[in-house]
Amino acid sequence: MLKFVRVLGPIVMAFVVASVFVAPTPLAVAQGKPATVTVGLLPPFPFYWASYVATEAGLFKEQGLSVEEIQLSRPSEAVQALVGGSVNFAQVSADAFINAVEAGAKIAIIGQAAGDPAFSVVVQPDYKSWSDLKGKTVAVSAPKDGAAVVFRLMARANGLKDGDYTFLSVGTTPNRYAALKNRSADAAILGQPFDFMAAEEGFRLLARSDAILPRYAFIMIGTNTVWAQTHRDEVTRYLRALDRATDWLYNPANKTAAIDLMTKRMRTIKRDAIAKIYAMYFEEGAGKIITRGARADLEGLRAYGQAMKDLDILKGPVDPARWTDLSYQQGSK
Repeated sequence: MLKFVRVLGPIVMAFVVASVFVAPTPLAVAQGKPATVTVGLLPPFPFYWASYVATEAGLFKEQGLSVEEIQLSRPSEAVQALVGGSVNFAQVSADAFINAVEAGAKIAIIGQAAGDPAFSVVVQPDYKSWSDLKGKTVAVSAPKDGAAVVFRLMARANGLKDGDYTFLSVGTTPNRYAALKNRSADAAILGQPFDFMAAEEGFRLLARSDAILPRYAFIMIGTNTVWAQTHRDEVTRYLRALDRATDWLYNPANKTAAIDLMTKRMRTIKRDAIAKIYAMYFEEGAGKIITRGARADLEGLRAYGQAMKDLDILKGPVDPARWTDLSYQQGSK
């Protein structure tokens, strides 16, 4: 497996920590060598902004943690790594956790990184409406993953049936964007900044998911419950660091540093595009996309589960209590 670990140079790190980072009140943490934990993430994406802040602004370190990021390709792969014990935490779409729990996996959702994913449905320039997608191909990660669930909800709300189109499984947003550009897909469901980029290149944006998802829970934080039972303190401290990272991100004084940090993470994306995402996530849509406090929204999770039920993906009851253990949140403040 690929360990995806980014290190800022000493001058840059000194600037981030000393010049713009508004340090929270110190907390008592375990003394001595930091506890090492691993987290499975998908390729660099704005949904993980708080996790990047916690790493690069020293918030994990403040909590006595050394966090290693393991880059994985799909939500299902991240959850498999969690089940198998090769990572201690994972941050992926809710469906991957729900499906695993329903299959008997010893994992639980303990927090939330992002609510409404603000996905855009982007189509080839010559398509003008949802009806033009009948008989066409739509790029998703996998037919039953989070992006596909959101697309199906949007399509149904706009008059399409599930059989009116075909899914093309290509992976995460950058791969879906590539499929749109090389015309192997007629449409794609994209996150930022790839929807911005596609629009600038002449592709047509049909709709964004926040128009039909008033309350949703998308990128969840999960752990292996067997490991967590004997590492409760590390779990609590991990959530506490993410809580503080979201406070940092929502502080306007840190806007420039936040944009700089994400620009370094998404090396191929221009800073102007990252600035647009910051405005969308933390100013225009404050609280809807990046979750304040990293705290799981049970009603939003219920909405996701109900969508899975309506789409015949979830066979069991819609019961967030089956999928979550929020006791770790209670000690994370």
